[in-house]
Amino acid sequence: MNTPDPRLGRLLLLGEDYGEYGAVGSTRVGTHAAAAISVGRVSDSPSQQWKFDARVMNEDSLCVMEAGSWAGYAVADAHYGPESSHMLVSRLHQIWSKVRPTGLDHLSQMVEFLRQGDPARTDSETTLLVVVYDRVERTGFGISFGDSSFVMVGPGHDARPLNGRDNRYVTARSRSSLRHGNAFRFAANPGDLMLTYTDGIDECHYRSAATSIQPHHVSDIGLRSGGDTLQVVTELSALALRGVDGNPGGEDNIALICANA
Repeated sequence: MNTPDPRLGRLLLLGEDYGEYGAVGSTRVGTHAAAAISVGRVSDSPSQQWKFDARVMNEDSLCVMEAGSWAGYAVADAHYGPESSHMLVSRLHQIWSKVRPTGLDHLSQMVEFLRQGDPARTDSETTLLVVVYDRVERTGFGISFGDSSFVMVGPGHDARPLNGRDNRYVTARSRSSLRHGNAFRFAANPGDLMLTYTDGIDECHYRSAATSIQPHHVSDIGLRSGGDTLQVVTELSALALRGVDGNPGGEDNIALICANA
């Protein structure tokens, strides 16, 4: 398990290390963020049809970099094996420990070169959502491949999705797959919470977004937390595992990050 001390503001969580159904691994990261990861609750969920290796049923991953004046957040949701999710996010975490992205073009280059060396011999593919935030300017930018979500919650407004979502996947085999993601920019206000998560949250009832966690659920938890990011990831993960309004939950892997703006 490769998990740098979260008190230092750096964290890498890989799904292969979190395979106990119904359990959530959650922790604070530095002074501004918290993260959680889970395989889900339902061992015979329809989502398991996309798994490649019965020994690794959690193919999500995440990383957090809290570096004083800037922060980086990434989540990935793989299919047909954990390799692309785990390799790309691990590589990004390694790069961020040495280099701060200076803008969207620089971040795009970082993402493209996550595929390093010989292509991985795997059929694994993954969503990838990467966010960079400047704590001094209170502005940020990101790149999104697939259907993971970056949302903002704050006083006076409900959870707002800030990234474009699609059905595109990237792979550790191909540098070209890591080009031309959905780029976005955003601005935050004091008191806002930034949440980055895979679709194990808003499709906790697998492939049924209308009967899964809605923006108002995210807003309610965020506003009730008083800015406590660990409380947010703990409550939101628990809700995703049990489901909402009597509907099923816990039917997919979860990777979740919450940070104060």
